[in-house]
Amino acid sequence: MHFPSFFMNYLRVADTMINELIREFTTDFKLTSLLLLSLISFLYGVAHSIGPGHGKSLVATFFLKEKHPVVRSVVLSFIISVIHTGSALVLSFLLFYVLTGIRGMFRIKLQSYFMTASGLMILALGILFFILKLTGHNHEDNNAENTYKSSKSIKNILLVGISAGIVPCPASLMIMLFALSNNIIIIGLFSVLSISLGMFVLLSVIGAITIYSRNAFVTLSGKFQKNTERIASIIEYISIMLIISIGFFMSSGFFKSLFS
Repeated sequence: MHFPSFFMNYLRVADTMINELIREFTTDFKLTSLLLLSLISFLYGVAHSIGPGHGKSLVATFFLKEKHPVVRSVVLSFIISVIHTGSALVLSFLLFYVLTGIRGMFRIKLQSYFMTASGLMILALGILFFILKLTGHNHEDNNAENTYKSSKSIKNILLVGISAGIVPCPASLMIMLFALSNNIIIIGLFSVLSISLGMFVLLSVIGAITIYSRNAFVTLSGKFQKNTERIASIIEYISIMLIISIGFFMSSGFFKSLFS
């Protein structure tokens, strides 16, 4: 069996198990069922995040762009996971309590609108990074400059996290809508938070691997090329182009509508 088909089958099985476990809580509460639901939801979050989207590419390209401590991988992953899940929670409550007349295809369109908005934000960030790179000047490595760079990097992490996480998680949205309709909100939250934790763990690992790999590559290349700064600069330009490409791809539908 090929990996893609095995992977999709695993997701379908996990999705079915989550749905069945949540349905059990409509008639009876069992602690063992809650623990099992949390575990399967966590594993589903990890596996689901391996699929398309979920900010993996953006996390990797962002940490390729410049040198970062590993802790920032954890921070960025946390921001993406919280916003990705939080937007699904907010949308589920809006759909259930406020936008009750919205059904069917419009919900799918609503998801695509979030995707387009995310793509445009990522595209704008990529262009901003490119402009800042072109207009950047070399400074002395003093404490004031290091503090400024650190502050700027934290702001960039926040912007990237919001841009990547703004698209609501479809699985979390469906779980919460079912939980709301059956008055088992706490159970739905347990499942959704477990999915978010799985996503957070995977993105943190990807970010950490990217940071270590970048540092190792720059160091190793510097031993042969004797020009570490130039190699790091080339990697940064490539990463910025990748960020722009990700944003353009995610918002391609918007540009097609402009010129159609």
